[in-house]
Amino acid sequence: MKGESVLYALAGVGLILLLFLSTHWLGPLGAFTNMLAAFPVAYLTLRFGLVTGGTTLLLAASAVWFLAGLTPLISYLGLFGAPSLCLPWLLGRAKPWDLAIFKSTLVGLGLAGVLLLAYLQVSGQTFGALQERYLQAEIDLAMQTYTAAGLSDSQLAELKVFATQAADFIRVTFVGLYVVGILAIHAVTLLVVHGFKGERWSIAGVAFAQWHLPPQLVWVLIAAGFALLVPLPAAPLIGRNLLAVLLPLYFVQGLAVLSCFLHRKKWSSAIKWLVYFLVFILNPLPLLVVGVGIFDLWIDFRRPRPKV
Repeated sequence: MKGESVLYALAGVGLILLLFLSTHWLGPLGAFTNMLAAFPVAYLTLRFGLVTGGTTLLLAASAVWFLAGLTPLISYLGLFGAPSLCLPWLLGRAKPWDLAIFKSTLVGLGLAGVLLLAYLQVSGQTFGALQERYLQAEIDLAMQTYTAAGLSDSQLAELKVFATQAADFIRVTFVGLYVVGILAIHAVTLLVVHGFKGERWSIAGVAFAQWHLPPQLVWVLIAAGFALLVPLPAAPLIGRNLLAVLLPLYFVQGLAVLSCFLHRKKWSSAIKWLVYFLVFILNPLPLLVVGVGIFDLWIDFRRPRPKV
């Protein structure tokens, strides 16, 4: 490693610690900054190579272990290890960005599975007990944040009911939500890296406005929906977890359709970002975007229409 890359690596370690451990002082808001924790290593890997990126990841992992312990270390490697190294490595080899995300996600899931099994073996815990401890810790953290915000007792009681209901939902869709979480981290890492790439490298693949899922995937979506009606304990569980993965993916395809529409309208960047912001926060727009993503297979919203 040369002098410049060493300085960047050390700065990257400090930035990773700030981003990954931000949930400790920002509470639930720290989840947004936490999502960026793979970016420093991904950027350094693309700019200086795999040795610099790998060294930075190793130093950051060691620092997380020293400052926070074994469980946060496993969480860091399981969530951010693959998008930190595997994703930029694939992008650097001119793999299409969507294929790079897919392959890197598979690597990340495999790594997370190995780390989880090793941790359960060493700690002597079951997956169910570990899951319950995690959910209770998240509820306690959320309630501490709300209490510090000075909310009334009645408001705190309502929020606790909501948090408990959310925990029940997470409990039955944990695997699917974990997959979506890794996919989201990959997507965020790609977006931020794309913003910082300048003229140093290019990212291969189709433009987002023309991106779509494989058509055959819609049959998996339909099967997952019918699985909720099957009177067997395992079938609804599998169906919920599949839907937890597939519906966000079709939401992204709906965003691609929206992006194509906005590109054709040639509106200003401010209006485009306002539209995207409203799509995320204003009900029922997210559901409509999911529907657009699903029915794009048959209607093909992006096909040019002849002007009347």
